[in-house]
Amino acid sequence: MLWDLATFWPRAAHPFAPPSYAERVVPDLVRRTRYLAEQGGVLLSGHSHGSALLAATILQLPPETLRRVALLTYGSPLHSIYARLFPAYASDDTLREVGDRVDWRWLNLWRDTDPIGGWIFSPHRLGAQPTVNGPPGGVDRRLRDPRDVTLDESDTVPPEINRHSRYHADDQFNGAVREQVARLDAVYP
Repeated sequence: MLWDLATFWPRAAHPFAPPSYAERVVPDLVRRTRYLAEQGGVLLSGHSHGSALLAATILQLPPETLRRVALLTYGSPLHSIYARLFPAYASDDTLREVGDRVDWRWLNLWRDTDPIGGWIFSPHRLGAQPTVNGPPGGVDRRLRDPRDVTLDESDTVPPEINRHSRYHADDQFNGAVREQVARLDAVYP
């Protein structure tokens, strides 16, 4: 994680670090997203530090591309780490701008057991009302981890605790993908 942080920021921020990969990756993501958006809807999906790369990408896309983009983040450190360490770059205002730019077609999956990723706007529990009003209240989705606290009668091993990994293996991940694709289809069938 420290390597990700050190190599994400430009050398101007820390001149003795290796070259920033974000200086290449973000423009490549912008170019690729623009190309794909000309073909139809684009779901940008990013785990962990990938969510920071996607946020930087969203902030650089033109409006005609953004109309065809939805965002799915999971295990995201945007609020839990970046907002604290880099408040000038990952402030609440900046994160709301990301949401505004994609017309709030953004879902963020998080777990209490994840030591890196977390909620971005609202730490509400399953079935509870979001702690913020408006579109930001619909971004965060808490995943239960472990999925259950009792053993399956055919097993002798307790359910696995996934923490920062295996988001893609959760049924709610597949549901979030389907939901975001449906949002794009509603805008551009």
